[in-house]
Amino acid sequence: MGESRGEPETTKLRRFVTLRAVILGALILPFNAYWLTWYVWYRSHLTSDTSLFSTAVFVLALLVGLNWMLGRIWRGRELSPGELLVVYVMVTVGTTMCASGWDWMTNLPTFLSYPFRFASKENKWATDVIPLLPYWLVVTDPYAVAGFWEGSVDPYSREVLSAWWRPALWWASFVGALVWVFLCSNSLLRKRWVEEEKMAFPMVTVPVAMVRPEAQLWRTRAFQLGAAAAGAIALLNFTHSFVPSVPAIPFEFDYGQYIANLRPWNGIRQPFFWYWPFIIALCYLIPLDLLFSLWVFVLLGKAQQVLTIQLGWNTETWGGPPYIDAQSFGALAALIVLVLWLDRQYLAVLLRGAVLRRGPLGDSREAMGHRTALLGLAAGIGYLWWFLRRMGVSADATPAFLGLYLLVSLTIARFRAQLGPPHHEILNYGPSQVMMTVFGSRAFNGRTLSAFALLGPFTGSQRGNPSPLTLEALKMGEGQSSLRGLGFPIVLAAVLGSISLFWANINQNYHYGAGIRGHMPPVQVAGWNFGALATDLTQPAKGDLLALAAMGVGAALCGVLMALSSGSPASRSILWPSLFPRGAPLRALSPQSSSPGR
Repeated sequence: MGESRGEPETTKLRRFVTLRAVILGALILPFNAYWLTWYVWYRSHLTSDTSLFSTAVFVLALLVGLNWMLGRIWRGRELSPGELLVVYVMVTVGTTMCASGWDWMTNLPTFLSYPFRFASKENKWATDVIPLLPYWLVVTDPYAVAGFWEGSVDPYSREVLSAWWRPALWWASFVGALVWVFLCSNSLLRKRWVEEEKMAFPMVTVPVAMVRPEAQLWRTRAFQLGAAAAGAIALLNFTHSFVPSVPAIPFEFDYGQYIANLRPWNGIRQPFFWYWPFIIALCYLIPLDLLFSLWVFVLLGKAQQVLTIQLGWNTETWGGPPYIDAQSFGALAALIVLVLWLDRQYLAVLLRGAVLRRGPLGDSREAMGHRTALLGLAAGIGYLWWFLRRMGVSADATPAFLGLYLLVSLTIARFRAQLGPPHHEILNYGPSQVMMTVFGSRAFNGRTLSAFALLGPFTGSQRGNPSPLTLEALKMGEGQSSLRGLGFPIVLAAVLGSISLFWANINQNYHYGAGIRGHMPPVQVAGWNFGALATDLTQPAKGDLLALAAMGVGAALCGVLMALSSGSPASRSILWPSLFPRGAPLRALSPQSSSPGR
């Protein structure tokens, strides 16, 4: 594509998805997976708690520096800012597969062999649990299982590879389908959320500023001093983790020792403060009113924990009243339901144009056309449906699981787009946990419960959910003439990142043994899930009506706050429908609105 001499700098992201950018991103993914897997196993976590992955930012900074040198040596051959962003998107998608030891795919290889390793006469897993697991998704070979946990085995032997290649490819296809569904759904909502509602997208600010020459980020004295200070502190603490004699700078204050035996204050969950520099820095990107709301509700949650202990309603820290996790899920579910309700006219116009071919589509700049996105969404959900049914999930539980999962994923994407929290999680309330809370474990057969346990990495705390990354990738391409082709590198990164994760886990654990690191999160999470599965099979429980009520309280509170919000007339339209901006959906889908900020 040509470029006019007088063209504004902000439109020079002309080459977005190119073959060399996709190849470069694909080549980085195995190295990224190996590093992250090693660090998660040996140092618990590196980027699992952050929405902005430090490893991906580091890779982008390194590429920007190398690209600058390439431009000096071979002018005209350097990567464009758009190509750098494509590589960054691929690295972030690959990173989310293996950045957290608590959820998503880092602990998946451990899940696939855990019940076979720890089955015993006492727990009766050999008769109660293992026969229910889908054989094509787990590792059953005794030699491969023993080598994974004990180590000192060649990871590239025929016995090991033959035991792992089938489940690795099946799970990679599952992850690829999930990311494809997220991409299609977010493509349908991009115009409304990005161009009409103008969500803040705080997590996009840093990478876009790093690649755009007009931002002058690298020449800013404040940035240079901040990066140097944060890098020095990180290097010091990193060195301390290997050489304890080197002093470290603490960024955490644990006051649990002061309240351990002090009722009711000992009811506070997670009694410590974090004040990491990069977390504080990311908070500067969050809108001030939303940042204040975070503080208010964190303190409100802790006050509820103290109050329930004082009143004798609860004696536990992580369960029972006040059901903080259930309240949080109810609020987040209400958020996305209300947002989609407020966007109903936009969605109606979109569906009318895509399905009935009536009205303007306005999708020439999208990553995929609206018809393609709808068909792709249906195809992706169809594959996931088939996958879950083959796993053993019952016919009535499959649509509920998929519906809740898509709901949770859209919620996280919207949450990140509007607020950009430094980290996010929906603890203990993934799709399967919600279904168990509402209906109880007695409502599901053994194969469904075993499938839910095996899906534990994907239904845990959701810190690694890639749905917001796909929406943020679409936001990064806002200045492009078209987003066509962006879906391919995103899905490719998900599949290659999954395969790279399996390779990194197999390579390391067959050398060193997963069993010698039994205190690490991947082993702990697998133990929790299969232990809970054994309990559900032998002691089926009813639904928790109090937790369900707590979800309702959280949802009601979210609805009231949205209705009373002074941020936009659309949010107040819940109480006063006449204030809803009727023209917004039509403007969002009109071809004339394709330029950002129109």
